[in-house]
Formats: sequence, C-alpha cells, structure tokens
Amino acid sequence: MSKNILTKALLVLVVVILSATLLTGCTLFSKTVTVKLTGTDAALLEDYSISVDDGGSEGTITGDETLEITGLSIGKHTFYAESTTTDKSGEKSKVITGLWSVTVTITVE
Repeated sequence: MSKNILTKALLVLVVVILSATLLTGCTLFSKTVTVKLTGTDAALLEDYSISVDDGGSEGTITGDETLEITGLSIGKHTFYAESTTTDKSGEKSKVITGLWSVTVTITVE
C-alpha cells in the first residue's frame, strides 16, 4: 500500500514540475544574455547593431546602454557589434551555461 502511495506522489511531483517548466517557456534550456560595450570614448559615441552567431540584428545600442537577448540556447555563441555609420566593430565569444545569468562585454574599435 505505501509503495502505491509513494509512486502516485512521485508521479504528481513529476507532472507539476513538467507543467511549471512548460508554462514558463522552458527556461531550463534557454537563457537571457545582457550585452554591453566597452572601448574608447569616441567609439562608444556611435550606434552599434548587435547580432549573435551571424544571425540578424537583435537590436541597436550606444555607449553605456545594454541589450538583453532572450531565448539563447545553452552552448557557445559569438556576439557581434557593428557600427551603423563607420567601420568600427567588435566581437566576443562566450559559453552560455544554464546556471547563472550571463553578461557579454564586446570591445569595439
């Protein structure tokens, strides 16, 4: 009898955890990354288009602004910053893990 109750309790626990994971957008395997820029004062005055892994633009930031990119898979990604007006650019590779929030700082020159 107690084995049957334990099995049912474990099944209910698995169903609750699975439901919570699916309802929150499955954040166990996708992460949010904050992108920042660093460089000379002149370089930071420009607007930079930010992209990941040679994909399309995720957004544009200037100087001390930050950009949050959501839904990135766990693993190694390369982040690119390209000036929208000049030839200044930068890139940074980073391994995204599932345990901590990640900040990527791209040096632009």
